Amino acid sequence: MTTDIYYSSSFKKDYENYYDFNIPLDINIDVKDDEKLFLKLIDFSMMNSMLTISNAHKNNKFSFVYDEFDIQVIIPDGSYTATSLRDWINAKFLELNAPLSLNYDKTKNKFYFIISDDINELDLIFYPEGCKLLFGLTNVSYIWAKNNTYYADTFANMLPYSKIIVSTNLAFVCSSQNNFISDYSSNSGMGDILCWINRDIPLFTTINYINNQGLEIEISNKNLKFINILIMNEYKEFILDCPSSFIHLQLIIKKNLIE
Repeated sequence: MTTDIYYSSSFKKDYENYYDFNIPLDINIDVKDDEKLFLKLIDFSMMNSMLTISNAHKNNKFSFVYDEFDIQVIIPDGSYTATSLRDWINAKFLELNAPLSLNYDKTKNKFYFIISDDINELDLIFYPEGCKLLFGLTNVSYIWAKNNTYYADTFANMLPYSKIIVSTNLAFVCSSQNNFISDYSSNSGMGDILCWINRDIPLFTTINYINNQGLEIEISNKNLKFINILIMNEYKEFILDCPSSFIHLQLIIKKNLIE
């Protein structure tokens, strides 16, 4: 017997509350002693529109000091590309009448800062704070001379995490890809991981997983009335600002082979 399950759900946009979503089944699944239950994730998709910069990710603040000014900039939460981030920051610098601007070299995937000569002192001190990885900077602080251009140390990184991980509350007979989270197991009510998906794709394009290998996972649960789905990243954080996600699952009951 094969039961197809199609489901879509919107996640709460609230970083402070644990959240999963529950898929109720149209029928109760009861597995007899001479049967085995298998789960197959057919496909999964969602828009890559989660926030790239936010207070929750702690990658939204930097500061700089010049002359008698000590300024901290807080970037509003949002989904930014490198160019939209550059444009917001330059508008902020213009509002502050600050003697620097930010640019982005797409061919090198690097940000660079241009320091004007509108400084009474010789230098400007820049503190990347939580934006180090974002800007591609590696030091705690930088001393930049006026009327100069400074490229970032390494590549711009607009993603606070790069993996989408789909898990369930089901107990798998054999562990499946869940070694990186030893705290979570079938005993904890979380179950194992169904798939890892790369998020390193352009913003506002679709993140897709398709089970091309036809992978089926044996489940030890004997009775099912619902399935919980959880969305995480590789840092064990629940991704609570996911947009609508679309899931196609199959539950398959097979008779035990007679030896």
